[in-house]
Amino acid sequence: MDGKENKMKIGDKIKVIGFNCGRQCTERFQCMGIFNDVILEVISIQPFGPVVVKVKESEYTIGRGMLEKLKYEVINDNSS
Repeated sequence: MDGKENKMKIGDKIKVIGFNCGRQCTERFQCMGIFNDVILEVISIQPFGPVVVKVKESEYTIGRGMLEKLKYEVINDNSS
């Protein structure tokens, strides 16, 4: 793992910028409503387990292996 998930915190919003996987994996993300430029909210992060994200009105659990294949950037709405 490259440690990207360690940069995430509960409550963060992340913007999807791409996928590091093949067609089948990309389709799995798309079935969850995860496309390029979609904003996800981090609901829960398990220390050695999955991450729960909110996509629009739905919540999904994404395992660490799948999370590694998601290209994203953390965006913060905190203006300080």
